[in-house]
Amino acid sequence: MAEIKKAPKFVYNCVRCGQYCSKVNGVPVSLEDIIGWRKNGTLTGIAKNIGVDMAGGIPKLILETEAEKEGCPLYDHENKNCQVYHDMPLSCQAYPLGYNGEKYFVTDKACSGLGHGEMSLEQLKTQKEAACREYESNKESNAVIPLIYSIIMGELLEQSRKSMENMTEEQKDQIQDIVKGDEEKEDEG
Repeated sequence: MAEIKKAPKFVYNCVRCGQYCSKVNGVPVSLEDIIGWRKNGTLTGIAKNIGVDMAGGIPKLILETEAEKEGCPLYDHENKNCQVYHDMPLSCQAYPLGYNGEKYFVTDKACSGLGHGEMSLEQLKTQKEAACREYESNKESNAVIPLIYSIIMGELLEQSRKSMENMTEEQKDQIQDIVKGDEEKEDEG
């Protein structure tokens, strides 16, 4: 008779190792995160760190890693602590559990908190809910953010066009010289 294998039980408890937080390059952020931060007053402190990642060709909101640094901009490296632990992004709440609309999966098998300690049914339920909310929120954000981005870019292009119309010929020539200089530098590099 064939032995029936049980799927390994998902057990996760953050051990504050900083493995993910100190190395991640751009923490995914959803519209739900931004709306929640706005409601509770956290957004003003976080806004400077919110950016757009265009790496995949589709704009996605992220907490941008600061220049010359590594990891989440809201991670306190010295104390190994999240500065918004009480209201962290959905992606962080779900970590290291992911959901793809059909099943749950581990997003980072190297996570030090996996298999650490015990996990109650309530903790598991909370973790799964966070993964589902992240999945649903990302679907909504991925549908809306490109539209918002294109509206903003269209407005910027229109403002740029109007500014160009109001420039003198001398100002237009100066801009042309700057652009040509930048192109020449790129060709040399």
